Amino acid sequence: MRLNKLLLVGAVFALIGVIGAGLTFSNLTAIDGQTFVDQIDSSTGIDKFQDYQVGDEVIIVDEIVRMEENEDGNTHVWLESIGKSDSDIPFIFISNIMDDYGIGSNIKITFTVVQDSVGHDTPEGYQNSPPGLSPDSLNRGNPSSFFTISIAFIITGIGLVSFGFQNRGHGIVTRMRRNQQPDDWGMPVAPPAPPMASMPTAPPVGAPPMASMPTAPPVGAPPPANQPSTMTITVPPGVVPGQVLTVTMPSGQVVNVQVPSGSTPGSQFTITVQQ
Repeated sequence: MRLNKLLLVGAVFALIGVIGAGLTFSNLTAIDGQTFVDQIDSSTGIDKFQDYQVGDEVIIVDEIVRMEENEDGNTHVWLESIGKSDSDIPFIFISNIMDDYGIGSNIKITFTVVQDSVGHDTPEGYQNSPPGLSPDSLNRGNPSSFFTISIAFIITGIGLVSFGFQNRGHGIVTRMRRNQQPDDWGMPVAPPAPPMASMPTAPPVGAPPMASMPTAPPVGAPPPANQPSTMTITVPPGVVPGQVLTVTMPSGQVVNVQVPSGSTPGSQFTITVQQ
Protein backbone atom coordinates (compact mmCIF):
# COMPACT_ATOMS: atom_id res chain seq x y z
CA MET A 1 0.00 0.00 0.00
CA ARG A 2 1.47 3.34 -1.06
CA LEU A 3 2.11 5.74 1.77
CA ASN A 4 0.24 9.03 1.53
CA LYS A 5 2.70 11.88 0.76
CA LEU A 6 1.01 14.21 3.23
CA LEU A 7 1.52 11.67 6.00
CA LEU A 8 5.20 11.36 5.16
CA VAL A 9 5.83 15.11 4.92
CA GLY A 10 3.83 15.76 8.08
CA ALA A 11 5.78 13.13 10.02
CA VAL A 12 9.09 14.66 8.89
CA PHE A 13 7.98 18.16 9.92
CA ALA A 14 6.81 16.94 13.31
CA LEU A 15 10.06 15.06 13.89
CA ILE A 16 12.17 18.10 13.03
CA GLY A 17 10.05 20.20 15.36
CA VAL A 18 10.38 17.73 18.24
CA ILE A 19 14.16 17.56 17.85
CA GLY A 20 14.43 21.34 17.70
CA ALA A 21 12.15 21.82 20.69
CA GLY A 22 14.14 19.25 22.64
CA LEU A 23 17.37 21.10 21.94
CA THR A 24 15.88 24.38 23.11
CA PHE A 25 13.66 23.08 25.91
CA SER A 26 16.13 24.29 28.50
CA ASN A 27 15.45 27.83 27.27
CA LEU A 28 12.03 27.61 28.92
CA THR A 29 13.63 27.35 32.37
CA ALA A 30 16.53 29.66 31.57
CA ILE A 31 16.95 33.23 32.74
CA ASP A 32 19.08 36.08 31.46
CA GLY A 33 22.14 37.39 33.26
CA GLN A 34 20.44 40.40 34.84
CA THR A 35 17.64 38.26 36.30
CA PHE A 36 20.23 36.06 37.98
CA VAL A 37 22.10 39.04 39.43
CA ASP A 38 18.90 40.70 40.66
CA GLN A 39 17.96 37.73 42.84
CA ILE A 40 21.25 37.75 44.76
CA ASP A 41 20.68 38.92 48.36
CA SER A 42 23.70 40.45 50.11
CA SER A 43 21.83 42.31 52.86
CA THR A 44 23.25 40.11 55.63
CA GLY A 45 26.82 40.31 54.38
CA ILE A 46 26.56 36.74 53.07
CA ASP A 47 25.49 36.28 49.46
CA LYS A 48 22.39 34.15 49.16
CA PHE A 49 20.41 33.20 46.09
CA GLN A 50 16.74 33.84 46.68
CA ASP A 51 15.56 31.57 43.87
CA TYR A 52 18.11 28.75 44.17
CA GLN A 53 19.45 26.42 46.81
CA VAL A 54 22.81 24.68 47.02
CA GLY A 55 22.83 21.88 44.47
CA ASP A 56 20.35 23.57 42.12
CA GLU A 57 21.24 24.00 38.46
CA VAL A 58 21.13 27.47 36.96
CA ILE A 59 20.76 28.06 33.21
CA ILE A 60 21.44 31.51 31.78
CA VAL A 61 20.75 32.26 28.11
CA ASP A 62 22.04 35.58 26.86
CA GLU A 63 24.18 37.36 24.27
CA ILE A 64 27.81 38.43 24.58
CA VAL A 65 28.35 42.20 24.28
CA ARG A 66 31.92 42.45 25.58
CA MET A 67 34.87 40.11 26.16
CA GLU A 68 38.28 40.62 27.77
CA GLU A 69 41.16 38.31 28.62
CA ASN A 70 43.08 39.22 31.80
CA GLU A 71 46.68 38.50 32.76
CA ASP A 72 45.72 35.18 34.40
CA GLY A 73 44.40 33.80 31.11
CA ASN A 74 40.82 34.04 32.27
CA THR A 75 38.11 35.56 30.11
CA HIS A 76 35.62 38.12 31.39
CA VAL A 77 32.30 38.08 29.53
CA TRP A 78 29.67 40.79 29.76
CA LEU A 79 26.13 39.86 28.76
CA GLU A 80 23.66 42.01 26.86
CA SER A 81 21.07 41.96 29.66
CA ILE A 82 23.56 43.22 32.25
CA GLY A 83 25.60 45.69 30.22
CA LYS A 84 29.20 46.10 29.13
CA SER A 85 30.49 48.97 31.25
CA ASP A 86 33.21 48.45 33.86
CA SER A 87 30.61 48.86 36.61
CA ASP A 88 28.52 45.99 35.23
CA ILE A 89 29.15 42.47 36.53
CA PRO A 90 30.93 40.10 34.13
CA PHE A 91 31.00 36.30 34.18
CA ILE A 92 34.49 34.86 34.57
CA PHE A 93 35.73 31.72 32.76
CA ILE A 94 39.03 30.09 33.74
CA SER A 95 40.29 29.80 30.17
CA ASN A 96 40.63 31.78 26.99
CA ILE A 97 37.36 31.37 25.08
CA MET A 98 37.81 34.32 22.74
CA ASP A 99 38.76 32.03 19.84
CA ASP A 100 35.46 30.16 20.13
CA TYR A 101 33.04 32.99 20.93
CA GLY A 102 32.74 36.63 19.98
CA ILE A 103 30.62 39.72 20.34
CA GLY A 104 27.01 38.90 19.45
CA SER A 105 27.33 35.16 20.17
CA ASN A 106 24.25 33.58 21.70
CA ILE A 107 25.47 31.52 24.65
CA LYS A 108 24.09 29.30 27.37
CA ILE A 109 25.83 29.22 30.75
CA THR A 110 25.03 26.24 32.97
CA PHE A 111 26.37 25.80 36.51
CA THR A 112 25.48 24.33 39.88
CA VAL A 113 25.00 26.42 43.00
CA VAL A 114 27.62 25.67 45.69
CA GLN A 115 28.66 27.27 48.95
CA ASP A 116 32.18 28.58 49.55
CA SER A 117 34.15 28.33 52.76
CA VAL A 118 32.67 31.59 54.09
CA GLY A 119 29.07 30.52 53.42
CA HIS A 120 28.37 32.53 50.29
CA ASP A 121 26.11 30.95 47.68
CA THR A 122 28.15 31.02 44.49
CA PRO A 123 28.39 29.41 41.03
CA GLU A 124 30.53 26.28 41.04
CA GLY A 125 34.10 27.36 40.29
CA TYR A 126 33.78 30.75 41.95
CA GLN A 127 34.75 29.20 45.31
CA ASN A 128 38.23 28.52 43.95
CA SER A 129 41.15 30.90 43.68
CA PRO A 130 41.29 32.42 41.17
CA PRO A 131 37.51 32.21 40.75
CA GLY A 132 35.93 31.29 37.44
CA LEU A 133 33.49 29.04 35.67
CA SER A 134 34.68 25.95 33.84
CA PRO A 135 34.75 26.37 30.03
CA ASP A 136 32.51 23.28 29.91
CA SER A 137 29.75 25.35 31.47
CA LEU A 138 29.60 27.53 28.35
CA ASN A 139 27.84 26.44 25.16
CA ARG A 140 26.31 28.09 22.18
CA GLY A 141 22.69 28.91 22.86
CA ASN A 142 19.75 28.99 20.56
CA PRO A 143 17.72 32.18 20.33
CA SER A 144 14.16 32.01 21.62
CA SER A 145 12.91 32.32 18.05
CA PHE A 146 14.43 28.88 17.35
CA PHE A 147 12.10 27.31 19.89
CA THR A 148 9.14 29.15 18.34
CA ILE A 149 10.10 27.84 14.90
CA SER A 150 10.35 24.30 16.32
CA ILE A 151 6.86 24.54 17.76
CA ALA A 152 5.61 25.80 14.40
CA PHE A 153 7.16 22.75 12.72
CA ILE A 154 5.41 20.44 15.18
CA ILE A 155 2.02 22.10 14.66
CA THR A 156 2.44 22.06 10.87
CA GLY A 157 3.50 18.42 10.91
CA ILE A 158 0.53 17.37 13.03
CA GLY A 159 -1.80 19.31 10.72
CA LEU A 160 -0.39 17.60 7.62
CA VAL A 161 -0.63 14.16 9.21
CA SER A 162 -4.25 14.77 10.22
CA PHE A 163 -5.14 16.06 6.77
CA GLY A 164 -3.37 13.10 5.17
CA PHE A 165 -5.37 10.63 7.27
CA GLN A 166 -8.60 12.39 6.31
CA ASN A 167 -7.74 12.22 2.61
CA ARG A 168 -6.75 8.57 2.93
CA GLY A 169 -10.05 7.72 4.59
CA HIS A 170 -11.98 9.74 1.99
CA GLY A 171 -10.21 7.83 -0.80
CA ILE A 172 -11.17 4.48 0.72
CA VAL A 173 -14.82 5.53 1.06
CA THR A 174 -14.83 6.81 -2.54
CA ARG A 175 -13.48 3.53 -3.86
CA MET A 176 -16.11 1.63 -1.88
CA ARG A 177 -18.87 3.81 -3.33
CA ARG A 178 -17.58 3.30 -6.84
CA ASN A 179 -17.84 -0.45 -6.35
CA GLN A 180 -21.50 -0.16 -5.34
CA GLN A 181 -24.45 0.37 -7.68
CA PRO A 182 -27.59 2.21 -6.41
CA ASP A 183 -30.87 0.34 -6.63
CA ASP A 184 -34.22 1.79 -7.67
CA TRP A 185 -34.60 3.39 -4.23
CA GLY A 186 -31.19 5.06 -4.29
CA MET A 187 -29.69 2.64 -1.77
CA PRO A 188 -26.26 1.15 -2.57
CA VAL A 189 -26.25 -2.50 -3.34
CA ALA A 190 -23.42 -4.95 -3.32
CA PRO A 191 -21.57 -5.48 -6.61
CA PRO A 192 -22.81 -8.45 -8.62
CA ALA A 193 -21.24 -11.78 -7.86
CA PRO A 194 -18.90 -13.18 -10.49
CA PRO A 195 -20.66 -15.43 -13.01
CA MET A 196 -20.78 -19.11 -12.18
CA ALA A 197 -18.99 -21.43 -14.51
CA SER A 198 -21.41 -22.80 -17.07
CA MET A 199 -22.27 -26.44 -16.81
CA PRO A 200 -21.23 -28.56 -19.75
CA THR A 201 -24.09 -29.20 -22.14
CA ALA A 202 -24.96 -32.50 -23.66
CA PRO A 203 -23.49 -33.08 -27.08
CA PRO A 204 -25.81 -32.15 -29.93
CA VAL A 205 -28.12 -34.86 -31.05
CA GLY A 206 -27.17 -36.21 -34.41
CA ALA A 207 -29.41 -37.36 -37.18
CA PRO A 208 -32.69 -39.00 -36.15
CA PRO A 209 -32.34 -42.67 -35.51
CA MET A 210 -32.78 -44.91 -38.46
CA ALA A 211 -36.28 -46.17 -38.87
CA SER A 212 -36.58 -49.64 -37.59
CA MET A 213 -37.08 -52.18 -40.31
CA PRO A 214 -40.56 -53.60 -40.39
CA THR A 215 -40.72 -57.20 -39.61
CA ALA A 216 -42.78 -59.48 -41.73
CA PRO A 217 -45.82 -60.93 -40.05
CA PRO A 218 -45.55 -64.60 -39.29
CA VAL A 219 -46.69 -66.68 -42.16
CA GLY A 220 -47.04 -70.27 -42.90
CA ALA A 221 -45.08 -72.14 -45.44
CA PRO A 222 -43.55 -70.00 -48.22
CA PRO A 223 -45.71 -69.69 -51.35
CA PRO A 224 -44.92 -71.87 -54.31
CA ALA A 225 -42.17 -70.67 -56.61
CA ASN A 226 -43.03 -68.19 -59.36
CA GLN A 227 -46.11 -67.10 -57.43
CA PRO A 228 -46.62 -63.38 -56.51
CA SER A 229 -46.01 -62.59 -52.81
CA THR A 230 -48.11 -60.00 -51.00
CA MET A 231 -47.07 -58.11 -47.85
CA THR A 232 -48.67 -55.31 -45.80
CA ILE A 233 -46.16 -52.73 -44.48
CA THR A 234 -46.73 -50.33 -41.59
CA VAL A 235 -44.96 -46.98 -42.13
CA PRO A 236 -42.37 -46.66 -39.35
CA PRO A 237 -42.04 -43.44 -37.30
CA GLY A 238 -39.93 -40.75 -38.94
CA VAL A 239 -40.48 -42.10 -42.45
CA VAL A 240 -41.90 -39.74 -45.06
CA PRO A 241 -43.59 -40.34 -48.43
CA GLY A 242 -41.11 -41.12 -51.20
CA GLN A 243 -38.57 -42.60 -48.78
CA VAL A 244 -37.26 -46.02 -49.85
CA LEU A 245 -37.48 -48.85 -47.35
CA THR A 246 -35.64 -52.14 -47.57
CA VAL A 247 -37.90 -55.01 -46.50
CA THR A 248 -37.67 -58.78 -46.45
CA MET A 249 -40.59 -60.66 -47.97
CA PRO A 250 -42.00 -63.77 -46.30
CA SER A 251 -40.19 -65.78 -48.92
CA GLY A 252 -36.91 -64.30 -47.74
CA GLN A 253 -36.57 -62.09 -50.78
CA VAL A 254 -35.16 -58.62 -49.99
CA VAL A 255 -36.71 -55.77 -51.93
CA ASN A 256 -36.65 -51.96 -51.90
CA VAL A 257 -40.04 -50.31 -51.51
CA GLN A 258 -40.89 -46.61 -51.95
CA VAL A 259 -43.37 -45.23 -49.41
CA PRO A 260 -46.49 -44.09 -51.31
CA SER A 261 -47.59 -40.45 -51.39
CA GLY A 262 -49.93 -39.48 -48.56
CA SER A 263 -48.54 -42.07 -46.17
CA THR A 264 -47.91 -41.10 -42.57
CA PRO A 265 -46.08 -42.90 -39.79
CA GLY A 266 -48.33 -45.70 -38.52
CA SER A 267 -50.33 -45.97 -41.75
CA GLN A 268 -50.18 -49.17 -43.85
CA PHE A 269 -49.84 -50.04 -47.49
CA THR A 270 -49.65 -53.39 -49.34
CA ILE A 271 -47.07 -54.48 -51.86
CA THR A 272 -47.05 -57.45 -54.22
CA VAL A 273 -43.76 -58.85 -55.43
CA GLN A 274 -43.35 -61.40 -58.22
CA GLN A 275 -41.23 -64.35 -57.07
